[in-house]
Amino acid sequence: MATLFPNGILFDGIVYRILPGGYAVIGAAAMTGAVTHTVSTAVICFELTGQISHILPMMVAVILANMVGFVMPHYVITPR
Repeated sequence: MATLFPNGILFDGIVYRILPGGYAVIGAAAMTGAVTHTVSTAVICFELTGQISHILPMMVAVILANMVGFVMPHYVITPR
């Protein structure tokens, strides 16, 4: 995203900056949530970063990762 839009995304007259670190934190929260099958990882990552703007995408990513984990229970990376 940052390479496609180096100056940010213009929406409704406001330029929103793209922070690659935010995507990394959201991906880490989603991966951890999918492995542990909990949604609380989004809250933990939100409290670690303190960025209120990341809470909604983080919750969506963690919930989607949990849904994928429940749909495909046979494909796990951790031993049961």
